[in-house]
Amino acid sequence: MSIHLDIARLLSQHAGEHLARASQFHTEGKNQEEIEACIQSVILFQTSMEAIINEEVYNHPLLEEVKFEEYELNKRYKSLSFKNKWKKAYETLQIKDTDNLNSYLTFYSKYRSPISHPRSRYLILDSYNFPTVVKGIEYGWYASQLLFAILGKELMSWEEFCHSAEIEQSKQGA
Repeated sequence: MSIHLDIARLLSQHAGEHLARASQFHTEGKNQEEIEACIQSVILFQTSMEAIINEEVYNHPLLEEVKFEEYELNKRYKSLSFKNKWKKAYETLQIKDTDNLNSYLTFYSKYRSPISHPRSRYLILDSYNFPTVVKGIEYGWYASQLLFAILGKELMSWEEFCHSAEIEQSKQGA
């Protein structure tokens, strides 16, 4: 018997748990612990975003054009990058409201890439703090929610996600 697991949901749930810890560490002034929790959250959430876009590109009929482009690139040992998959999906679906997606992709470049593709074993990561990371993940959440809405699917609201992960809304701007 095969077990099917929504890896995107699982990873985003764990990202939320790390965000909740980061929030607590932020409040307590525990900078090292806050940074570490933020890094874990960024990695887990980014992986869930990868799972979401790959699932939709490869399986949703409205994104057949993007799937074909990916297939053609794969013939030459290349593929669409994470950013390009999201941009092509939005473009193919004629989604004009790209503010959250663009903000997330900027966040992705600044926060995920340095920890996933480090140039050194030791990094200065002072910018990984709860308010910044929660805002970046929020952008990604809204970008995913819009994609799902256009594809006729649902994703819980950002507020529901925060509530389920016990992330206090009032601390997000702190």
